[in-house]
Amino acid sequence: MSVPLFLLAVLAAMFSFLAPAVASTWLKTGKETTRPYGHVEYCSRKPHDCSGRSAQAQLPPARLDVLRGVNASVNRSIKPVSDQVAFGRKEFWTSKARAGDCEDFALAKRARLLGKGFKPSQLLLTMGHNGVEPHTVLVVRTRDGDYVLDNLDDEVNPVQSARVNFLKIQSPDHGGRWLRVTGKTGRAP
Repeated sequence: MSVPLFLLAVLAAMFSFLAPAVASTWLKTGKETTRPYGHVEYCSRKPHDCSGRSAQAQLPPARLDVLRGVNASVNRSIKPVSDQVAFGRKEFWTSKARAGDCEDFALAKRARLLGKGFKPSQLLLTMGHNGVEPHTVLVVRTRDGDYVLDNLDDEVNPVQSARVNFLKIQSPDHGGRWLRVTGKTGRAP
């Protein structure tokens, strides 16, 4: 191997970590499950955000540059505090918080992505456990797989790399319904 080819190979190996992570995995859902209390109250204030949705016939591409920008921007713009500290209530969900908890981060990201042309059926609030406590993230469903936008991580991760044990997800066809997460699949929904 000549020196220039060797150097190219070394540089390619060094920078391969910068390539976008490919999801190719989607969360697999099961039967309908209970709605989080905070979401029930949120839906009473924003019923248009919790109604039926037209199902996406064909999933769009990931647009990772947009997802990364929104994830990092919202993570910097909201001060992480409990709802009790931010709003004087045990549970309060809003997309317009300057300070709040994981649901507020997820709703703010959802609102920004809706403004950038993403569809409600692609932007799914998802609850699980992060190993320390219950945790909510935004899952973005694309033809390239499901991606996770998490307030604890500025990187946008495919679901198979996320540090969340997923338990329930908003239904893509109805914002007021939640489905059990039963695993992960390599088949697009």
